[in-house]
Parts: sequence; C-alpha cells; structure tokens
Amino acid sequence: MFPHRLFRLLSAFWLVSNSMLLANDSPPNILFILTDDQGFSDVSIHNNPLIETPNMDRIAKEGARFDHFFVEPVCAPTRAAILSGRYPTRVGVFGVTRNREVMRDSEVTIAELLRDHAGYATGCFGKWHNGAHWPNHPNAQGFDTFIGFCGGHWNDYFDPELEINGKPFQAHGFIADVLTNEAIGFMKSRVEEDEPFFCYLPYNTPHTPASVPDEEWRRWKDRTEPEDPFTRAMYALCENLDSNIGRLLSTLTDLGIEKNTIVVFLTDNGPNSDRLNDGMLGRKGSEMEGGIRVPCFVRWPGKIAPGTVIEANAAHIDLLPTLCHFAGIENPAAFTETLDGLDLSGLLLGDASFQMPERYHYTWRTAKKWSIRSDRYRATATTLHDLVEDPGQKSNLAKAMPEVHEKLLAAYHEWEADAVPSSPMPLPVHLGHEESPIVTIKAHEFEILPGEEKGIAYCEIRGWANQWIDRWTDLEAWAECPIQVVRDGHYQVTLRYACPPEAVGSKFQLKAGDASLDFTIEEPWISAPYPASEQVSQRSGGYLSRESWKDAVVGELVVKASESPQMLELRALEKPGEEMPDVKAIVLERIDRP
Repeated sequence: MFPHRLFRLLSAFWLVSNSMLLANDSPPNILFILTDDQGFSDVSIHNNPLIETPNMDRIAKEGARFDHFFVEPVCAPTRAAILSGRYPTRVGVFGVTRNREVMRDSEVTIAELLRDHAGYATGCFGKWHNGAHWPNHPNAQGFDTFIGFCGGHWNDYFDPELEINGKPFQAHGFIADVLTNEAIGFMKSRVEEDEPFFCYLPYNTPHTPASVPDEEWRRWKDRTEPEDPFTRAMYALCENLDSNIGRLLSTLTDLGIEKNTIVVFLTDNGPNSDRLNDGMLGRKGSEMEGGIRVPCFVRWPGKIAPGTVIEANAAHIDLLPTLCHFAGIENPAAFTETLDGLDLSGLLLGDASFQMPERYHYTWRTAKKWSIRSDRYRATATTLHDLVEDPGQKSNLAKAMPEVHEKLLAAYHEWEADAVPSSPMPLPVHLGHEESPIVTIKAHEFEILPGEEKGIAYCEIRGWANQWIDRWTDLEAWAECPIQVVRDGHYQVTLRYACPPEAVGSKFQLKAGDASLDFTIEEPWISAPYPASEQVSQRSGGYLSRESWKDAVVGELVVKASESPQMLELRALEKPGEEMPDVKAIVLERIDRP
C-alpha cells in the first residue's frame, strides 16, 4: 500500500505545484513540430529497433506520450483540424489538391487566438497546405511570419525556392535543415524582444520524393535490414528530422527558455508505405487504425511529469483548446466557431479529478471511406473491430455484435449529417484583395474536364502540386477553377507555358463570368521535363519539373465583383499541332485604372 499512497501524495504535490506555476508564470512559448507521412512506428520509442530517433524519444520521455492519438488519413485535413480545433469537413477541407485542401478564411486558427488574445508572436515554417491565396494564406490566418510553401509537397529538397510572406525566397541547403534554421532564427528574435512565441514547424518530410541528404543516406544505403530500400530512405529522412529536432531542443536550452516552452511533436497521418506500423491495419490514406493513429508527444518541464503515458483516445482537434488553456485563453470557443476538440490539460498535468468523457472520433476520407472510433471499437459501414482484443483488425465482428455495430453507425451518420456537406465543393480563389494584387493560379488548382486522359491531362496522375496541364489534344476539353471576385478590377493576364514550334499559333480563351480574353501563343518555348532527384523512387519518373517556363503577357481581363463564386475557364479555340501548349499557371495582376 505504501508505494500507492506515496504515488498519490507525489501526484497531489505535482498538481498543486503545477497550479501555482500556471497561475504565476508568464505565458509559455509553444514549439509545435509536425512531420509529414511519418507513421506510428517511425520512432524508436514505439518499439522500432531499426531506427534511431533519440530527440523525438526525448520529448516523450521528458513529457507525455499519447498512446492512442488520432489524425486524418492524409495531410491537409489533419493540418486544418490542428489549426482550427474542428473536423476538417467543417472548415472546407476534404482533399489535398485542386482547392479541396483550402481552409475557409472565416475559421479562427490557433495562431490567431494566441496572437490576438494572448500576445504571442506567431511564425510558420514549412508546408502549409491549407490555401495559397489571400485570405487563405498563412499570413492571413494568424501567422506574422511564414517561410515555406503552400502546396501539398515540394519536388526539389535541395536549394529550394520557397516563399517568405508571399514573396520568393531562394533557400540554400536541404529543405528540412533550412526550415529548422528559419525557426531557430525566429525563436531567437522573439526571445530578444521578450515576446512569447508560437513557432509552428510543419515539415514536409519524410513525404516523397525520397530525396535524402548524402550523410543520412550513407548510413542506410547498404544495410540489409529493412530489406526494402524505400523504407530505408524513409528512415533516413526521419533520422534527419530527428537531428533537426535535436537542434531545436538545444536552442531552447541555450536561450534559457527550455522550462517555459511547451514542445509538441506529432505526425499528420500513417506511414507512406507498407512498413513497420505496430501491427495495425492500413497506412496513409486509410480510414483504419494504421492510417490515422500517430505519435504525439508533449513536453513542458516542471509542469508535465516525465514519462507520462496517456491511454485515453485523443485527437488533433484537442490540441487547440489544450494549448489555449496553457496560454491563458480559458474559453477559446468564445472567439471561434463551435469547437470539436476538448481541453486535455488535466490529462497532461496529472489532474486526478479530470474525467475523460465518453466520445467518438470520426474519420471522413470520402463518402464511401469513413470510420468511427469509440474507446474500444472501430466501425465502418460493413466492419466492426475490437481494438483491445484485436488491435490488428483481423476479425470482423459486425455480424456477431450487431447491436454495437448499429449503435456506432447511428452515431456516425448523426455526426455526418452535421459535419459533412452533402456535396463538398472546393473553395474559390479570391481576386481583388488589396493584400494580394498578384494572384498566380497554378495548374493543379484547375479541374480538367471532361476528365483526365479525355483529351486533356496533368503531367502526372490526379493533379498534385507542382504539376502542369499537358496532352491537351481535344478542343472540346477545358480547365476551370472557381474564383471569388471581391471587387471590380482590371487584370493583366500572364500565361506560364511551354510550347514546341509546331504548337505556335495555338489559340486560347480565358473566361470569367461575362468577361473573356482570346489570345494566341506566338513564341515557342522548349523546356525539358525531368523527375525529382531521389535515392529510391516509388514510381519511375515521378514528381516532374521543367527546366524553365515562359511567361507571356497575353492581354487584360476585366472582372466584376459578385457575391457568389464564378468559374474561371481556360478553353482551347485553335490547335495547329497535335497538342495545345503545356500550361503551368495563369497569373492575374491587378492594374489600377482611373
């Protein structure tokens, strides 16, 4: 009995001490680290004997480790849920490309809450993936400083051309190292100004392409375990991240702010290949346990007891209310739309009086790919699995336990009716904001119709970030993107393209509502496509780029403001060669007219 009584006494002392510290301390800094496509077992603390992640593990050992933490199956929805504290379908996000990844500008993000209601300096360094244009850009969603990129991935990890607050930024070095350097510089500058900071560091690795720094790859190149070279490349990228996280933690110590800085580490979805994943069913993209259960560690020295393990189910939506509580914002829901997340500060601080309510976690991938998770079970329309007795989801209990299955399905459909639009539509690109006089609509933001490979295509499948429109052979095919014109304006139109000599003379039409502009390509532009530089490739010739593009000013488009979105259409009128020119982007620059 004595050890248990001693433990209760120590827990009570810890809780009282924490309460006094929370009441008397200045607001804690927050360093929020998010990695991309790193699975549950891509850290050594989760029983992976092949990988070494001492700094990620350190965050868990010196703080709290959530054993059942859930996100979304893919990256943009997870980011939106973290930033808003709401399920992504509520905030306009239901995909990863063609504007399905854009978060509604009316949503109040954690950055806005911390900046506007707790006096934090805010910085984002890395992959945003929730909107590239004002007012969906990170600078419009609460971040004073943004260095990174807004799309779903980056093709070239070495010396990348990123952006800094909407303007081009030529970086030098490996992308994760660059982002870490910028985050460290931000934290140092805020300490010099004696400002609490929220440093959001959404890395883009170990997402493909599998471009690994030479030093990291040398350690893995010739190893025989794991046998799969792609898995070795992913582990090498994870270890590069771990080294960078070590630099971040050392910076906190060197600046003397370690004890007053909350460090959050998590990943955005399951692993991007079939590798070690705690025996769970599924991987990235799956609505099953292996696609959405990820590492989540939180360290706050002196407040969160080292070695804390939280067994209760928690999720991405819980981080906003929890961190707001730590920052002194007691009721963030007063400033936002209805929050889906819970304040889990009591769990992290060891408050024995905190009672975790019974609740469900919902996963929506598509109308046919969804699941619901209770404390014990995960269900889909046709399956039911007991995650306590059957963590690998091998035995479908739907027919054996119909009452449990039907109860979960009823709860899911009730949530779906409230949280998922019946016909999810991509949010429009805005034109006319003073903060954004130049709007570059990239090819992957256009939908191609009547469909891919039906007389028009993307250079790769599905129109991911950094692709372009090519193989446009049918004059009846077209590309379109929804736009929202917020004020009348004259726009100079630039086409970013590549064109072989035989396609010179191709004629396009750009339409927006009643406005239209016809133009002809008068100059060839030869530029060879090339694949990403990878040590290991999942698909041959993937992540294409071009050596260069031609920018041609093709005329002026006069658009009128409208309360409802309209469609920007790019159509083919004449095709002298076999194909229309390849199209990378449409650039619209507002022109002041008397």
